[in-house]
Amino acid sequence: MDSEDVTANEDGKTGYRKWALVGLVAIVAGGGGLWLGSQGPEPQWPEDKEKAEAIALPAEDIRAAKPVVDENMVRGIINPSSESTVASKMTARIIAMPYSEGQSFPAGALLARFDCSQISAELNAARAATAAYRKTYDTNVELDLYEAVGKNEVAVSKANLGKAEAEANAVASQLSDCEVRAPFAGKVVEQIARNKEIAASGQPLLKIQSGREVEMELIVPSKWLTWLEPGATFAFTIDETGNVIRGRVKRFGASVDPVSKTIRVIGVVTEQSGLVLAGMSGTARFDDPRAGGIAPTIAKSDGKPS
Repeated sequence: MDSEDVTANEDGKTGYRKWALVGLVAIVAGGGGLWLGSQGPEPQWPEDKEKAEAIALPAEDIRAAKPVVDENMVRGIINPSSESTVASKMTARIIAMPYSEGQSFPAGALLARFDCSQISAELNAARAATAAYRKTYDTNVELDLYEAVGKNEVAVSKANLGKAEAEANAVASQLSDCEVRAPFAGKVVEQIARNKEIAASGQPLLKIQSGREVEMELIVPSKWLTWLEPGATFAFTIDETGNVIRGRVKRFGASVDPVSKTIRVIGVVTEQSGLVLAGMSGTARFDDPRAGGIAPTIAKSDGKPS
């Protein structure tokens, strides 16, 4: 083999080794890239600039951007001071229901009347029987003065009179249930039964609640019990109308909720303007600065504020 063939053969081997080394480096680099990619989550690219800025925002800035909650403000709802479900005391047909849903009524107003014609007839019969037994008893008493009747007959006639009177009173008490009167002034919330229907004994007829007298139920932090007392004043802003009414604390709930660390507070309205209805909700702001975590100024013995 001459020198030119040897030189060409060596050059070919050198080129082969060079390209083999390059390929090996590429394979190693590719494998390393796959390994690094498997060690972390795949990056999610936002669709717009605003999302990109939100992702890039540091955690400290995100916490600082949250709205600050005013600790002086608590949520509440307006409830009626009195509410009741009017029910029937007898099984009879309804012949009158003067008030419908949303209508107001005074205390003692007729809410429902039943058909009691049969009971009225029974009462008349019981009263007639009572009158007859009374006449018999009176006659026996008069005859007894002349010893014209036995003592036993006088006693029996007296017992019969007492029985007749008791039966008449029982029927009269049933007759008093033929009308349902309003226990307080208010409004009809729901009309459950309808006119001309036959109501069963104990069946609900109407749901009523006090009209003008309302209460505010607030949920306040239980730590406020260190300073909050009955008589504390607050302003209540109604969500539905935007009106602001004034109130004061009347009483507290029976217990503290151990999970939320809150307690129920009942307040009464002292000043109001505009429409105020039960079921409205709103926000109460107490006048006492301690409601917002601000300690009050305490005067020193020399009279100067600290």
